[in-house]
Amino acid sequence: MLLVVSLGVVIAGIALPNFVAMSSSYRLSTASALVSSKVHQARANALKRNQPAWVRVDGTARTVQVQTTGAGGAAVDIGAPEFLPQGIGFGTGAAVVQLTFDSMGRPLNPPQTLQLLFPGSGMTRTITVTSTGRVSVN
Repeated sequence: MLLVVSLGVVIAGIALPNFVAMSSSYRLSTASALVSSKVHQARANALKRNQPAWVRVDGTARTVQVQTTGAGGAAVDIGAPEFLPQGIGFGTGAAVVQLTFDSMGRPLNPPQTLQLLFPGSGMTRTITVTSTGRVSVN
């Protein structure tokens, strides 16, 4: 009985770090896919509405929101905000990051980049928007 328990503890000791790394990687992949889809949505809305649109990523509230200019120049939310997985941060250290498209669907000041990271793990994902509006995740 003691041998079986000891073997179980050894196996758990080997598997636990791999499980933690896998969980961190999954969270980072989920966050990068979410932000990437919202960037595509912001570009499509800029083209559809023929006015500037942007993606606002708030690290403090852990939300991703597409916004555009409404009546009087005020920001108007498009759809509901989506939440980032717990523990995701930005490479810039900023609390709020914004990727903006003009009324023709072109990014302002290209290339625009956003680096997502999982602190302490060394894992990062970089979302880049080129001058043509192409979105890539590395």
